[in-house]
Amino acid sequence: MEGGLAVVTGAGSGIGRATARGLAGRGLVVVCVGRRADALEETARTLGGSALTAPADISTDEGVAAVCDAVGGAAVRCVVHAAAVEGIATIGETDRRTFDALVATNLGGPFFLTRGLLPALADGSSVVFVGSIAAFRGRDRHAAYAATKAGLLGLTVSLAAELAPRVRVNCICVGATRTAMMEAAVRDYVSAVGEAGARELWAAETPRLLLGVAEPAQIAASITFLALDATFSTGTVLYADGGYTAR
Repeated sequence: MEGGLAVVTGAGSGIGRATARGLAGRGLVVVCVGRRADALEETARTLGGSALTAPADISTDEGVAAVCDAVGGAAVRCVVHAAAVEGIATIGETDRRTFDALVATNLGGPFFLTRGLLPALADGSSVVFVGSIAAFRGRDRHAAYAATKAGLLGLTVSLAAELAPRVRVNCICVGATRTAMMEAAVRDYVSAVGEAGARELWAAETPRLLLGVAEPAQIAASITFLALDATFSTGTVLYADGGYTAR
């Protein structure tokens, strides 16, 4: 058992919940962050006594402050930024309000929460940003979302340089993963292009999914590696896409 405090955003479901489980299994007390208190409580119940909950919207200054208050004066061993929202729309369909909301959650939240937690980050601690292969693999109706995830790549290398050697900063770029967010994205895509268009896309994409669609626990294992075990890695991007970018 290793001990220490971990902060995981988006811990109410999907990759965030699986990551909270993985870190708790390594002996860390996990601060579960998310917008839905009921979902966070469910995550905390699955972790037994190894969790705290911090209901907060990290796209706002008030939400960031709430998470920092929940941490208090405790030393943080790792921060995992798994919270995200996805927008499936063409550039013509994306208004400024929608774009700003995506940026605030997917890029601003990780930036300002990391900033707020800096005093709590212990020597040898780490930050992991959860990115997406959408940052470098073009796809229609993903421009705004992809831009926010591409921003995380720049944030990763810049913070790695700024915070070394005290804090390691890395990013994991994930592919298709069986989460509620992916299911919602599929529904939105089908609604936009129709079932025939969606089937055509899936037929083109399936051969590139060399290992199929990931389960959240598989992604969480890679996140835990970056957060705790990859002690000589900083400013790196790990692809957890089942081989998608290899073909």
